[in-house]
Amino acid sequence: MNPCHGSLQGDEAGRTRFKWIYLILLSALVLRLVYIFSNSFPPPVGDAMFYSRMANQFLETGILGYNQTEPNAYVTPGFPLLLSAVYAMFGADPLGFQLTQVAFSVLTVWVVYRIARKYLSETFSLIGAACMAVYPSFIYANGLLLTEATFTLLLASFLLVLLEGLQSGRRSTLTAAGVLLGMSVLVRPTPAVLVLPLAVYFARKLPSRKLIVQALMYVGFSSFIVVLPWWIRNFLLYGEPVLFSTSGNNPLLWGVHPYLIGWENTFQSIYQLNPSELERNALWGEKAKEMFQSQLPQASFIEWFLMGKLNSFWKIPWVENGEIAHLLEKWRNPLHLLIVAGGWLGLTASVLRKHSIALLALVVVVYTVMHQIMLPIPRYAYPIMPYIIILFCFGMNLLYDAANKRVKKANRHAS
Repeated sequence: MNPCHGSLQGDEAGRTRFKWIYLILLSALVLRLVYIFSNSFPPPVGDAMFYSRMANQFLETGILGYNQTEPNAYVTPGFPLLLSAVYAMFGADPLGFQLTQVAFSVLTVWVVYRIARKYLSETFSLIGAACMAVYPSFIYANGLLLTEATFTLLLASFLLVLLEGLQSGRRSTLTAAGVLLGMSVLVRPTPAVLVLPLAVYFARKLPSRKLIVQALMYVGFSSFIVVLPWWIRNFLLYGEPVLFSTSGNNPLLWGVHPYLIGWENTFQSIYQLNPSELERNALWGEKAKEMFQSQLPQASFIEWFLMGKLNSFWKIPWVENGEIAHLLEKWRNPLHLLIVAGGWLGLTASVLRKHSIALLALVVVVYTVMHQIMLPIPRYAYPIMPYIIILFCFGMNLLYDAANKRVKKANRHAS
């Protein structure tokens, strides 16, 4: 066989591949732009309103304070600072940030596709990218001034760059992975929970002890440097260490209210004490522990904790309102459940087969367990839906390969 012929075939396959992924990315961009420009969005409320005020306040006074004119650490600074930067460039009209999130969302499709290519065939990686392009939640989130689109991109980028750094052993790539980890933690602290499980996973899987030490050193040090200014600022502000935020116990307290019944009275009783910021967080934690222990003997509470939370977390996609809520309205939830169920089956298969894609299974499991303890709502499942989609495609890839083997075996017997 002429080696040049094989090379030409490979080049042609490469060009075809890029055409397909570019078409998917273009489709994702068009869908998101149509959504943004064909809808009118109400003024921000809740978290979105407070983030917007915080960003404007920072531009005017240099003070980082969530729902206060005084500096505080109720939320980590990454998202408000990003929002401030966009406001500084494009003005405080939400459209500027919505379009920024559109760019982030499309880039996330490409990053997740790159992750999928490390484990799946080209065909199933493209299927995963196509799912992400049209998945309603990934369109809906771009209209909101919330952390989801930014955080999902940073977490996926961290995982991709980490994998590439471990494959190449390049210190610069490992350092970049640490920077992305630090940035993602500053947007939402939850990746900190992944650090130890990931370190243990790679310590068991990587063949070179030298690479393990390098990864821990470069990723750890660069992420430490990124987060360090926030730690210093908080120590100067409070006189004691505050690693991430002073609201860490808030979702814990939400999470001990079965089906969120009675949460208003619980939180109000603590607010009435008029505690300081740090005292309030401590009271939230103490009350969460007290309510957990008092309800633990109750069968209904155990059922909520083990099954109700899982159901709340995974049953429906995060689409709360707006025109996108009517997109594929009859089919959206069943298709979401199909992807979630298929993703968990793919996850199980990856663990049983000890496949390297089990890394993504680890991310999904750790994140799910964390929200079994805290508040489980579809919005918080959003950042790991990309990995559920990849694991869903992994399961389909396994079925396709098995069917192919059977057909080839049948053909051999027939001949």
